[in-house]
Amino acid sequence: MHAYLYLISATYVSAQRFAMLAQKLEGATAGPALAIRLEAEGAGLWSALDELRARGATRIDLRPVGLPFSQSLEKWLPGAAGAWLARQDLPVPELYFAASPESDMGVITAVARAELPMRRISAQPQGERGKGWDLPPAHQHHLLVCTGPRCHVKDAPNLADVLKVEIRRAGLGDSCLVTTTGCVFPCNAGPVIVHYPRGDWYRMADRAHIQNFVATVLARGGRLESLIFHQTGVSHETA
Repeated sequence: MHAYLYLISATYVSAQRFAMLAQKLEGATAGPALAIRLEAEGAGLWSALDELRARGATRIDLRPVGLPFSQSLEKWLPGAAGAWLARQDLPVPELYFAASPESDMGVITAVARAELPMRRISAQPQGERGKGWDLPPAHQHHLLVCTGPRCHVKDAPNLADVLKVEIRRAGLGDSCLVTTTGCVFPCNAGPVIVHYPRGDWYRMADRAHIQNFVATVLARGGRLESLIFHQTGVSHETA
């Protein structure tokens, strides 16, 4: 069975708008298909490949979506898919990676000539200012949860949800500001959570790590040395 996996890199897109796009892509495909985000939330690359294989796919085409598509992701994604392939039991499905859409002049022409609804823009003094964008909410702990593509593939979005649940369960919701971020660079150590104001960088591999972090670090003020791999301000290897 020939299946298709659409790869979308779009950080600032609501879950509702992404769901609409995914539904349209999957509905327009002649065969089984999934559309996933490479950042933020939702199923990661490996879990999506697991699902398509479980549905009986013998060939899966990975198709980037976006104009232009990230050159960095274009280089990294075949390797990430290959890592998934290396862990599969026989028989394994064939995987193919498509070129980015901008390589197809038909796609470029369709975008350039599309007849789209238009709305006129009027002058708006201070129109760039949003409601509630003046000060951050009160908090004691600022937690940066990396959900960039390389942490996303290791289920970082799911860990972010678990973190929020455990924080609420511990009664610490009013003292913790959880911010999901794009790539914070030490991808091989991911999924990554950075805890400020201490500046400790933690590798959080699973739910147990998160639960221990909330109980030990946030609730009791301790540290988990076994999970810390870096501290802001400490010298490190240069790029």
